[in-house]
Amino acid sequence: MCEFIMKTILIITNVVVMVAGAIMLVAGVVFFTKKFDFFPELEDYSTNVNSVLIPMMVIGGVLFLVGVAGCFGAATGKSGLLNIYFVVLLVVLVLEIIVVVLAIVKKQAFVDATEDAAKKLFEKYKKQFVEEESAEELTDITEILAVNSAQSIFHCCGLTKGPSYWKTDSQTDVPPGCCSDWNGEDIPELKLESCAEDKIYKTGCTEKVNDLADQFGVIILIIVASVMAFEILCLIAACCSKKNDQVLA
Repeated sequence: MCEFIMKTILIITNVVVMVAGAIMLVAGVVFFTKKFDFFPELEDYSTNVNSVLIPMMVIGGVLFLVGVAGCFGAATGKSGLLNIYFVVLLVVLVLEIIVVVLAIVKKQAFVDATEDAAKKLFEKYKKQFVEEESAEELTDITEILAVNSAQSIFHCCGLTKGPSYWKTDSQTDVPPGCCSDWNGEDIPELKLESCAEDKIYKTGCTEKVNDLADQFGVIILIIVASVMAFEILCLIAACCSKKNDQVLA
């Protein structure tokens, strides 16, 4: 009975994996060959698009093959297919453990690097448009949009301390991204605007991003732990199916 349950779990799981892999593979191939027919505006970003689509097709192909090996291996009890499935899944599990360990070890270094990059960008914006004393100007509109879009997306204002980061004794305007009613496109000529007090985001971006990172970090950790536990269950199921096949032989 236990062996039947384990085999059923293995078959159902790998049917799902096989279908998911097939969908990713087919979608990736179709979009890769027809992307400019569907979205002509992406042609200028072909390198970036391909860097996403190619890994997507590779991952889809691998998932499909692993799903086939696990599904038919469990259904037929063939040791060869189950051995392939077991080895691949074990490698994936080990890689996941390595990634989790590295994420924990390197988390602070990543946070520091991200905060440092954001600090340089925000300070350039502040010196040029608030203090008007910047020797290094933000001439690229993408950098100006980056500062405002980051504040709009994360519902924050300023690098730290909220709106007071931008305000001075003689200047009380803020970048448009600090305002909840900003449309995400129009940037005023002076790159600052007056915003109603009840529409200004109150939290600094560093604090807001750190809070979000802590919240999502716990969720991601729970999801990863659940996936790893399920993978271990599949490894045990593969062993049981293989053992059963050897006994019957």
